[in-house]
Amino acid sequence: MATSPPTALITANLNQLSLPDIAIRLNDMVNDPGCSAADIGDLISQDAALSARLLKIVNSVFYGFPSKIDTVSMAITIIGTRQLRDLVLATSVIGKFRQFPEGLVSIDTFWYHNLTCAAATRIIATKLQIRNSERFFIAGLLHDIGKLVMYLTEPERSRKVLQGLNEACENVTRLEIDVFGFDHATLGGELLRHWKLPDSLVEPVSFHHRPADARHYPQETAAVSLANAIANTIEPPYSADDDLPIDTSIWGTLELEDRDLDDLIHETRLAFSNTVSILYPKQAI
Repeated sequence: MATSPPTALITANLNQLSLPDIAIRLNDMVNDPGCSAADIGDLISQDAALSARLLKIVNSVFYGFPSKIDTVSMAITIIGTRQLRDLVLATSVIGKFRQFPEGLVSIDTFWYHNLTCAAATRIIATKLQIRNSERFFIAGLLHDIGKLVMYLTEPERSRKVLQGLNEACENVTRLEIDVFGFDHATLGGELLRHWKLPDSLVEPVSFHHRPADARHYPQETAAVSLANAIANTIEPPYSADDDLPIDTSIWGTLELEDRDLDDLIHETRLAFSNTVSILYPKQAI
């Protein structure tokens, strides 16, 4: 039987895979040059729960600002509209996707891994002295979003992939292509494109297992690829693909050396609990 391409799978499950309305509206406003920071602040302020979560994040050790930020408008002034959009996206995605069909991987394990990858990606961006590192954090957070789509929309075929990994320890990309006709990285990139997110997120998600193939955002992609490997030293990997060796091309792309790895792992381990407690509070460890 022919397998539907990623876009068809997404289109067939639009309701299940859509972002919350406020995240969609906010993304459209950020991309609209006619919208001001005040307009964006007014939209967010209409959602009291979201406003409270965002203020908690910007006042946390995640940012480490010396003085308290009391309003959404002040937060926008300090961190910018795109960075605030990224935080809304992070909280929206985690808040919406909190359960998998029974018999697949644990939803907690899934988000622990992705949050750890996000923290590691942000640490790498900081080490490279990149400003506005939230886009790196979000790319790390969403790197395995294609697996989430597979688990939610095609649980039986996903079980077949996971069973193959457990029995033969094969490469997950090869198994996914055999079962679905495409892999989770390609599917994840298509979902982000459907959500109208920027290519600076789409490409790192699409190529995080093949960073050398990234053409427009090689640095972001290399950072996510390295962060994924780092995350697997912090939390046990939940599927065999996460035991793949680090692509050696990333060291040159990031202008880092492999001896930097121990420091990156140590910093990520320190950041892990704080990241989970801020963005996944009900399951904080």
